[in-house]
Amino acid sequence: MKKYLIAASVCATVFSSVLFSCKDSTGKNNTAITEIVSKIEQNKYKIGDKIDIPLTNLDGITKVVVSVDGQEVPADFTIDGKTIGLGNHTVNLKFFKGEEETNSRDFTFVVYANEPAAQWNYEIVGTYPHNPDYFTQGFYFKNGNIFEGTGLRGGKTRLIEYKLGATEPTKLYQIKDDVFGEGITELNGFIYQLTWQDRVIYKYDLNFNQVQKFDMPAQIIEGWGITTIGKELAVTEGSQRIHFFDENFNYLRTVQAFDNTQPYSYLNEIEFHDGLIYANVYLKSGHADNSNIVVIDPQTGAVKAEFNFAELKGKQGNPQAQELNGIAFKDNGNMLLTGKNWDKIFEIKIKK
Repeated sequence: MKKYLIAASVCATVFSSVLFSCKDSTGKNNTAITEIVSKIEQNKYKIGDKIDIPLTNLDGITKVVVSVDGQEVPADFTIDGKTIGLGNHTVNLKFFKGEEETNSRDFTFVVYANEPAAQWNYEIVGTYPHNPDYFTQGFYFKNGNIFEGTGLRGGKTRLIEYKLGATEPTKLYQIKDDVFGEGITELNGFIYQLTWQDRVIYKYDLNFNQVQKFDMPAQIIEGWGITTIGKELAVTEGSQRIHFFDENFNYLRTVQAFDNTQPYSYLNEIEFHDGLIYANVYLKSGHADNSNIVVIDPQTGAVKAEFNFAELKGKQGNPQAQELNGIAFKDNGNMLLTGKNWDKIFEIKIKK
């Protein structure tokens, strides 16, 4: 669980997310500043919009210092999609009379994508067996083989390789630590495997020899999904955020998955293909359920499309099967999908 620290104001009762400064004793500027903040909080911003902090109705205020997500920006800043991208952002305003800070505010605003997510269709063009003992957490395809990472504790967390169409592994590594495995990916001839809440990431060579352990970077709440994009590793944590790291897990950047009306949270197992991230959505979150996959621009976080694969779980035969949670791509561009304890892998032709 993510823990939040809530600061209490010593001036008066805290109203919502707005913090009042004690220095403005007249209250006149408090009202005007509250109106400015309320207007910004209630707006639905898009990339390219401008946010202006006016001083005209503020008594004696000569300067306002604005910070967004801890970075100082001009008082009339533009949402450029880079410094300030899609999603939730925290703002700190400091108001000055000369060199004296007289008032401050902390609040949030949200930036949405310019377009709605399209609804993409598909056709099932093939099926393959899948070992129903595999609690699928990570999944990718290479040279005719499936590489799969499984979860659960008690010896169930494994790294597995098998021929597409087979149910027995050609290569298997069972993690000795009592951890809950999550997503896997490959970069520069090494395989990376996340864990859920164990705060560790494993690195293997292609013979499944474990060569290194990383501490989970602080930016990641929990390990969920991972994929490779060029020289970067993209990681989901169960929120709408996707964090990017280099091969040594040095932090690079974060995007948030939004369309023009809402965030897409509970992002789980992910795969990069043809310039886009495909992400399983875990749990019902207002816009999707366990059967949905969303398609995300990795540069901006904009959700470009969404699939509903509700029929697939019913087409596999294991009554103990759980959520859809495995995405891979064949060389022909078709998508391979499976789930936790499913007995089938489905080959999908995408229809945009």
